Amino acid sequence: MDYVCKVGTPTGEVLEQTFSAPDESALRTDLEQKGYYLFSVRRGLGLRGLGLRRPHIATEKLLIFAQELAALLKAGLPLVQSLDVMLERQKDPVFRRSLETIREKVKSGIALSDAFKAEGALYPPILSASLIAGERSGNLEGVLRRLVQYLRLTYGLRRKAIAAAVYPMLLFGMMAALLAVMMLFVIPGFKEFYGGMDLELPLITRIVMAFALFFRRNVFWVVLALVGLWIAFKAWARREGSAVIVDRLLLSIPYLGNLMRMYSTSQLARTLAALLQGGLPLLNALEVAGASIGNRAMATAVSGASHQIREGRSLTAALESTDMVDTLTLEMVKVGEQTGALGDMLNAVADFYDEEMETSMAKVLSLVEPILLVFMAFIVAAMLLAFYLPMFEAISGLQQRGG
Repeated sequence: MDYVCKVGTPTGEVLEQTFSAPDESALRTDLEQKGYYLFSVRRGLGLRGLGLRRPHIATEKLLIFAQELAALLKAGLPLVQSLDVMLERQKDPVFRRSLETIREKVKSGIALSDAFKAEGALYPPILSASLIAGERSGNLEGVLRRLVQYLRLTYGLRRKAIAAAVYPMLLFGMMAALLAVMMLFVIPGFKEFYGGMDLELPLITRIVMAFALFFRRNVFWVVLALVGLWIAFKAWARREGSAVIVDRLLLSIPYLGNLMRMYSTSQLARTLAALLQGGLPLLNALEVAGASIGNRAMATAVSGASHQIREGRSLTAALESTDMVDTLTLEMVKVGEQTGALGDMLNAVADFYDEEMETSMAKVLSLVEPILLVFMAFIVAAMLLAFYLPMFEAISGLQQRGG
């Protein structure tokens, strides 16, 4: 959450700046640790203040940070000095303020993993979990390099998915823009044209014209209502129970739901493999991996199954109880547990589903593009027919009377 603060700096300056913090208490503690004196504070009015956008560090920035920190540690630089070097190079204001807080905590003797974990949702859960594994094993640099590999793979997969969706979204946007132009400018012009004719318009023409005229007269309120509904939906979806309901519905969509399930399974398998290979115990690794899944319905199911690991059951049994993981994944996990190569088998599962998603997305796009084009052509043809048909009938009637 953003707060606009009037603060006194250690050098004697008085500034008004925006700071991010989970709550006001955490903000005051953070400012005191940095040596600032707080004169006044008020909550920011941006999207974050409304709870519609949570601050977070982008994956690409986190990837570069982990890679550079691993290189500095490998070169033999102490952790605090490495953080100082990273601070000098950091340009992002949110990331920089967070790193300043983390550095001060590390200087005071707090573990690096705890310092990152205290930043809350600013960083993904896998970061603090990986750091815990690195600190326990004494191989922080090696764990950071595994984290870099994990972030690179997941970031690449996300970019491919976004790139694949650009063209269909562009077509959909063009269709929406074309419909808006026809509703606002083209169709209302036919009302005056047909107004001077003693002609009974077909039903479809009257319906489309009435809808277009209503849209043109109330375009501001229609847009305002749509924006209000979108904001209300996003605020509702932020609630934990609502998010689970929405994501469960998304998983039930034919074909697309299967794609989402494959992506979530790939996330789970790759995160779990990275944590286990970094030295984190299975119970902790499963809890963190569950929290890292993008689909909240699947994340809740996996996190809820972690108690079975605590009771001594196998990972295969725990995942099977969720009813979210398919048979292929369960079989590969079972083989991994029996052979002692669970991390390798989980990576194999993630690679398999990544390839399956690429193939499936290519099939979807090969169908979506022509379907959208045909739908656009159908809408335009229907509108043209609705408004030129009365003209043809009028011309035909005049010719008959003239004959």
